[in-house]
Amino acid sequence: MFLVAAGIVTGVSYLLYQFYRRVTVTKEDVNNIDTLHLKLEAEIAKLKQEKRYKLIDRTIDDYCQQIFDIVNENRDKYTIDLHGLFTKQALSFLKDRITQLKKENYSGTLLVITGQGLHSASGGAKIKPMIEEYLTTNNYSFVIGSKGGAYTVSLDKKKINIK
Repeated sequence: MFLVAAGIVTGVSYLLYQFYRRVTVTKEDVNNIDTLHLKLEAEIAKLKQEKRYKLIDRTIDDYCQQIFDIVNENRDKYTIDLHGLFTKQALSFLKDRITQLKKENYSGTLLVITGQGLHSASGGAKIKPMIEEYLTTNNYSFVIGSKGGAYTVSLDKKKINIK
């Protein structure tokens, strides 16, 4: 009984947190991703100070979902923009999109926009090499865009990797 009650309290606690302290992302925020990341880091620091560790991953996931929704709102389902996300969430969004398209028996191409990584803090691109590794490891055929910040990925598994 205690575990059930603890689960309900945790769920209610998270809902209250979302209502009162959610890190809100706007279209203007997305134009300055560095400032936006600082906003998130400040919120995470508050959660750590308050010893509310269980809310950290949820906060990061929610934050990334908001960014993803904004940068992809005018794109079709055959294009996915991963700008501004963290690597874990970027890969998750890509896997979800590929799964969705495969369920629809789509065998065309998916444009995956990663950016070149020029604005990544500390050490350069993070999303781009991780996405390329995922595509290569999973034998997806893809072509890197001329400026290096996007991949055209074939979802037709009959094709070989043409990297």
